[in-house]
Amino acid sequence: MLSLFEQNEDLFASWFVLRYEREGDSYLMQIGAVLHDGSRLELRDYLFVDGRRKYAYQWMEPDGSLRQRWDNAPHWPEIVTKPHHTHLPNQEIPEASTVTNLEDLLAYVC
Repeated sequence: MLSLFEQNEDLFASWFVLRYEREGDSYLMQIGAVLHDGSRLELRDYLFVDGRRKYAYQWMEPDGSLRQRWDNAPHWPEIVTKPHHTHLPNQEIPEASTVTNLEDLLAYVC
C-alpha cells in the first residue's frame, strides 16, 4: 500500500507516515501528504482481523478548509453506494462515491 505513494511520487511535494502497523493480513495506516498545489491529504485506513475495513480520506485546501472527504461510516444508509460516500464543503448530505481505496483516491486527485 505504501508503494502507491512511491509509484505516484510526482503528485506529492511530501508525504509521511504518521502510523503504520501490520499483523498478518490486518493493518492500521495513517498518512499525511502535501500535493504540489499546496493542498493536503489526511488518510486513515484500517483492515481488521475479521475482514472489516474502515477508511476516511480527507482532502483539504492549503488553508485547512475541506475540499472533499470520503469515508465508509454507516451513517447514510439511503446513499446508493452505502456505506461509501463523499462529503463536499457546505453540503449537509453526502453524495454517492466510487472512491473506496487508496488507488481510487490517487486516480481522483491527479
